[in-house]
Amino acid sequence: MADVPLAVIASTRPPLPRRPIPHEKTPDRPAPAGGRPHPRNTAYTDQHDDTAARQLLDVLYRQYAPMVVRTAARALRFEDRDLADDIAQQAWLDAWVLLLLLRGEGLRSPAGFLAMRARRCAVDHYRLARVQREEATDYTTYTDDDLAVDRLARLIGAAA
Repeated sequence: MADVPLAVIASTRPPLPRRPIPHEKTPDRPAPAGGRPHPRNTAYTDQHDDTAARQLLDVLYRQYAPMVVRTAARALRFEDRDLADDIAQQAWLDAWVLLLLLRGEGLRSPAGFLAMRARRCAVDHYRLARVQREEATDYTTYTDDDLAVDRLARLIGAAA
């Protein structure tokens, strides 16, 4: 075995099977038929008319806007209730993106979807705040402006 070169031993092994690319057309894996183009495809976005989605979002907003803000406010802590409008805005943005993907066809349960998105956006807000280690500081309690500036500089320096 010592006389046989390593290249000869390696060439006698069968080749490893090749993994197919997910969208590769092979006889055993036909391409899916009748699928929609990807929404970020430029040909799709250039030809897409979003008037149906705009009209549907307008109808949904008129009907469910107070419910979305109430749901967001209930999902927030009492001291964070002033963020309810921001959370509701994020839920409406998510609804707009979904309506664009659905090409304005509509939702089966718009009230359920919007309420779920408002709750999930509130949870995401707290999750992001925990990850970023935000610290709420009220600088109006300091009487000396220099003390507030020094504390702010220390906080910025610690974060950088």
